[in-house]
Amino acid sequence: MMKYLIVILLTGILAENPVSETQKADHPVESWKVGTYDGILDGLSLDDLISAREKGIHYLELSINPLLQLGKNERTEWIQELKLNTEAAGIQVWSVHMAWSNTVDISTLNEEDRANTIETHIEVMKLLAPLNVQKYVIHPSAEPVTDEERSERLQNSINSLKILSKEAQRHSGKIALEVMPRTLLGNTSDELLYIINEVDKGLEICFDTNHVLQESPEEFVRKAGSLITTLHVSDYDAVDERHWMPGRGVINWNQVIHELVKIGYEGPWMYEVVRRESDVPVTDIEGLVKTWELLKADYLNFIEQKD
Repeated sequence: MMKYLIVILLTGILAENPVSETQKADHPVESWKVGTYDGILDGLSLDDLISAREKGIHYLELSINPLLQLGKNERTEWIQELKLNTEAAGIQVWSVHMAWSNTVDISTLNEEDRANTIETHIEVMKLLAPLNVQKYVIHPSAEPVTDEERSERLQNSINSLKILSKEAQRHSGKIALEVMPRTLLGNTSDELLYIINEVDKGLEICFDTNHVLQESPEEFVRKAGSLITTLHVSDYDAVDERHWMPGRGVINWNQVIHELVKIGYEGPWMYEVVRRESDVPVTDIEGLVKTWELLKADYLNFIEQKD
């Protein structure tokens, strides 16, 4: 129950330890704008996007599965409409979460499925070219991954990423390989960095704050460093991924933010939380923006006291 009191606690901290306006304006975190994946929005209509922007959302991550369910002609129309709507609303499509499943898996040992997955990803990148997507978030594998097949799955993932990385760069984007939980490939900083080094160049990292189960989130940031170029922000219990609102779980947000500042992270503060009415604040756009403002202010007081 105490974890739900983060808003009250942070408000108290702010009252006791005010931060000067000069310090706030000069600090890198002041440039980190809030983003969210589209699951938090009511929809992607112009009215929905204008409302999100007015409430403080600057960046959007697209879930690609709804697009793939459309016919080929409908996909082009959907993207054209989204481009017009986001531009009119003043929201940037920052990233797209590429499709994944047990059959849509860049590491699968089924070569026909792997070839189809690569083809699907390339088609999506071409379709999304008008949106000027910056980051294509990709999972290194689906699950489960057994110990016996891990080595071969790793090599398949690397081979697939070599192809996809070149394609992403053709469209002025980068692949952000996501750190994963449980048995999935890339479930530690060491394994994720191994994949990236084997691909050689062009890959970056999507740091999902609630996927790190074998090291602390702040340790992951220290080891991954400036390869982290986008985030999936949510909280957890360090047992499994939960996609809770920050403050409900065990993440030390001051330490995580501090490590991100040290590696020169420039944002956005991109949420990937599950929408729950029971969260405090409620998991909606207002709650996301308010939570970031509280976390940011608490962090600025933390570093002031640290100095």
